[in-house]
Amino acid sequence: MANTLKTLRRFRGMTQEELAKETGITSRTIMSYENDVKKLRRASYENIKKLASALDVSVDDIFLDNVSDFLKLPS
Repeated sequence: MANTLKTLRRFRGMTQEELAKETGITSRTIMSYENDVKKLRRASYENIKKLASALDVSVDDIFLDNVSDFLKLPS
C-alpha cells in the first residue's frame, strides 16, 4: 500500500518534491508515507484527500494492494 503511493506518483511523472508542493505536505512526510505503510494508514484524511487530488485518483485508490491492475500496466 505505501508502495502504491510511490507507484502512483511515479506514474504521474512527479517527484516527491513536486507532490509536496502540489499538496502542501512536506516531502519528508511523503517519503515516510511511501516507505512505511503504518504511517500512511495513520495519515490524516485531509492529507489523503490532498494526495488523491494531486495524483488524480480516488482516496480509495491510494490504498490499493495491486496498483498495476489499476494503471493497466503489466505486472
